Amino acid sequence: MKQLLIILCLCASALAEPFGFTLVVTRQDPSLDWWYAVPDNFEPQITNIDSVHKGEYFSIFPVFRNYGTDPGGSAGITFDLKLTGPDGKTQLDLEALEGHVGLASAPDPLPAQAVVNLNFDQEDDFGEYTIEITAVDKVSRQTNVQHRVITLKEFEVEKLTKQDRENLFFSYPTAPDPAKALASFLQIERSFFNEEKEPVWSAIWFFKTVFERNEFLIPHLMKEYGFLNPKQQKDIIFLMTLLGKTEKLPRLSGDMKRFERLMAAGRIPDPYDGITMPKQLDMLWAEFFATGTVRPVREIAGSLALVEHVGTLERIQSGELDPNELEVYREGMLEAVFQAALWSLKSNCAQVPLVKQYCIGLLLSDELPKPAATTLALLLRSLENPSSVENEKETTNETDHKHK
Repeated sequence: MKQLLIILCLCASALAEPFGFTLVVTRQDPSLDWWYAVPDNFEPQITNIDSVHKGEYFSIFPVFRNYGTDPGGSAGITFDLKLTGPDGKTQLDLEALEGHVGLASAPDPLPAQAVVNLNFDQEDDFGEYTIEITAVDKVSRQTNVQHRVITLKEFEVEKLTKQDRENLFFSYPTAPDPAKALASFLQIERSFFNEEKEPVWSAIWFFKTVFERNEFLIPHLMKEYGFLNPKQQKDIIFLMTLLGKTEKLPRLSGDMKRFERLMAAGRIPDPYDGITMPKQLDMLWAEFFATGTVRPVREIAGSLALVEHVGTLERIQSGELDPNELEVYREGMLEAVFQAALWSLKSNCAQVPLVKQYCIGLLLSDELPKPAATTLALLLRSLENPSSVENEKETTNETDHKHK
């Protein structure tokens, strides 16, 4: 009788708030880190799109609401997906995809376990395509149907303002736009090399990551090559070298061929091979802004374990340590990397909500080494109470010395 009562209450609740879902069509990363790697109380930003280009991947999935759960707390939802072309013919028909099967935290919104990644081929017609999703909640025995139109349009290089280019970097993690990234790459005025002729990794690695994940951009970039000035052509050669796709380049002049060989001879740091240089941090932040994923943030947060080297620079400045000694120099560099990681995390946590939520999620998941987790917790606390920063610095140093 108790079980029957639970089922009756569940049905009454379902009738009060009908089962439904939001149909999401987005370019955001299909791993859904921005949903799963953040605290439960954080409301992720979903950026729907209404148009794409040929070869450009996008994701389709429903986010369910008002779904039923059985007495054990499990949901049972499936969905069908149909794509209809401009001519009214069915282009794609997928049935019984996994919406959610298993434990669910009702009434929290629930993204589908199956995410459908699609792109249009070169032979597909331009025009409007209709996406139809039919979702079935097997527990509450309800069905809901939603539609969304997406337009396949011709590619063109948009003329961006300086403000557009500056905004792109910070908006890209939650609202990626590969076509706009290509336009920004071509129209950026600053060099991708600094005064020491070293690559500005924070910039070029962002574009490298975008093009790596959106190879449909490369033919469009090659079409522009012959109309560009030498600076822009060198930018393309450098980018294609980083991508390992120099065979896609057109026939190069003597000067450009020499530049290509020079770029090929350069050493590319590995940002995931133990952080010992600030340039690796730049590359990791570039990857985050190009993908919106948690992996690079996790790597940067993990580098806070370098807190064990704090105090080295002060002892060098006081004359207690000799920077000409190799080990002292190395430890001083590692403290400098720690300080850079700490500053960059604090700055981006303050400016980019997703970074802060990823950091909180990393603490909650207990993924970080203890020294890194302690330092990150202090950093996050300082954002809530700026007046406590100095006290927390002292606490971090004391903790570090005890750890040693």
